[in-house]
Amino acid sequence: MKPSRKFYPSDLWLVGGIALLVRIIYVSQLAATPFFQAPIIDAEYHDAWAREILRLGIGHEQTFFRAPLYPYFLALVYSLTHGSFFAARLAQALLGTSTALLTYLLALQLNPRRGIALIAGLGTALYGMLVFYDGELLVETLFIPLLLSACLIYSLARQSKYSFYLVLAGLFLGLAAITRASALILVPIFILDLFWPKLKKGDLPRSAIKSFIFLTGCFLPIIPVTYHNVHTGGDFVLIASQGGINFYIGNNASADGVHANLPGVGSNWDVPGASALAFEAKGKVLKSSEVSDYYYQKGWQFVFEQPSAWAKLMLKKLCAFWNKLEISNNRDLYFFRYETSIMPLLRLLGFWIVAPLGLLGMLIGWQSKLLPGWFLSVVPVYMAGVIFYFVTARFRVVIVPFMLIFAGLAIYELLEKRQPFLQKERLINLGVLLLFGFFVNTNPWGFSRENSAHSYFSLGNAYLKSGNYPKAFEEYHAALQADSTFPQVHLNLGVLAYQQGNLEGAAEEYERELGLYPNDARATNNLGVIRFEQGKLEEARGLYEKAADLKPYYQDAIVNLAGCYFKMGLQKATGGDTRTAAEDFGLACRLDDSKALYHYNYALALGRLGQLQTAINHLKKAIIILPDFEEALHLLKEMQTAASGDTTKLPQE
Repeated sequence: MKPSRKFYPSDLWLVGGIALLVRIIYVSQLAATPFFQAPIIDAEYHDAWAREILRLGIGHEQTFFRAPLYPYFLALVYSLTHGSFFAARLAQALLGTSTALLTYLLALQLNPRRGIALIAGLGTALYGMLVFYDGELLVETLFIPLLLSACLIYSLARQSKYSFYLVLAGLFLGLAAITRASALILVPIFILDLFWPKLKKGDLPRSAIKSFIFLTGCFLPIIPVTYHNVHTGGDFVLIASQGGINFYIGNNASADGVHANLPGVGSNWDVPGASALAFEAKGKVLKSSEVSDYYYQKGWQFVFEQPSAWAKLMLKKLCAFWNKLEISNNRDLYFFRYETSIMPLLRLLGFWIVAPLGLLGMLIGWQSKLLPGWFLSVVPVYMAGVIFYFVTARFRVVIVPFMLIFAGLAIYELLEKRQPFLQKERLINLGVLLLFGFFVNTNPWGFSRENSAHSYFSLGNAYLKSGNYPKAFEEYHAALQADSTFPQVHLNLGVLAYQQGNLEGAAEEYERELGLYPNDARATNNLGVIRFEQGKLEEARGLYEKAADLKPYYQDAIVNLAGCYFKMGLQKATGGDTRTAAEDFGLACRLDDSKALYHYNYALALGRLGQLQTAINHLKKAIIILPDFEEALHLLKEMQTAASGDTTKLPQE
């Protein structure tokens, strides 16, 4: 006989209070660390996007590469707190607290045993990796409570006659989808659950209506995102266009299934670079959706041409998903474990124990029908969506609240008073738990923690960004001691030297980087900057051109090359070589059309060569860019007069 359902307000205060207290302590301690004010990689991407929203306005983007809700949430917090990193993390502490409360409520809604709900809620409140991600500027802190809300409200909808709950459940799943599009993989679970009970009764129209209501709620937040992509970006992309690249990263001949390495580029890939590879392969500029399709095709090509290698890779990703190790994606989750005093304590509760207990709870819930089938399907289906791409701790942490609900059920069943204690059913469950524990806590694939060189390098970057040059220098050299060939360390040592005014030292570091990685476009470009400032313009031009060739659409190299041509043009104009100067000014204008001074000097040279109409066109461009450009306005009048027949007004040598 099932115990009666009862609501316990005191439990909410307990779970919520502990969750909030732990997160406030963690954020307070985290504030003293270098990454707090200098986020890196994905966190830096989200921070920059949020600040760009405040600067350029809502909807300024073209087609979304990533789902937009989290950066917009971050922008909202920044707008209310003058861009405070501390306030953003406090807001996320509240979201993390809501995750613990939602886990408790969902557990109690699914099964009225109070003990199960308390284990799940308190486990979520104290789970180290959940607390860690609440302190990072990453989507998980928003994505997880939205997903839990969708599940909780859907569970209520199954027991209610009101369609409002179905709309609301769909709405929260849609909000989760525009936080991370992978949430949509759960839609079939809810639709199938709405249809399944009616199949035997033949009441399909009613199921269809309920499904339509649910899907309506789901697509309410998605449609504006799709409209933006079509209207502003000119491309039909449902939410975001990153799917193809992520699929190819996780499914290619060199993929390891756990690191975001793009073939031919490595881990330091960016969207323009990845797009440029697709453009080059297709021989034309592609829309965002077409770039995604290109990478999906390459991934599927690997699947069909090397099915055995792909099957082995999928098995490896499956094992990685369930392995106790936390696979880092941005910051090394083990190297930085001790940056606060509270995190080592919180990390004692980890996947090593939650996963075996959760798997046992799933099995018990399925066998004993203690949990509904739709809920039992959430973790396997979500897992399939992750291993379809690649596995990291960030992607896996989403299932932890669900696994804690299953773990609560397993603990409840194992500790439930039965006579005798060594009952057959309990012994079987203990045996299964040991098997699951062995599976989770062994490492046949050799999954490893991150190279410490990467962590020292990341610390150096954080100190460099914050202006602490001595500490940056120290951490970069620690990275070289750990791995003398680690990429970009010499590059950033060069940046450090350059920012301190040491041009020769910077050039030496860039040359060392190029000695290790001759095709590094950034080191090539940066060495060009040094040569430019040293007045070695021909050498600088060659380096800029090489950097642009190595990395098409590398805007820094293109802008620098334009500046180099402009400077060369000035030198030639001063020397009286107007024709060659005009050629250099023209190249500068073609490479960088946004500089009024380039157009003005090009027009001046063209005027001297008698090409008045072309000169007038460039002067007009200069004035559009800089309306108060008095010299350009004056010269335009002179040239327009000369073009009308008064040749005495031509600009002189």
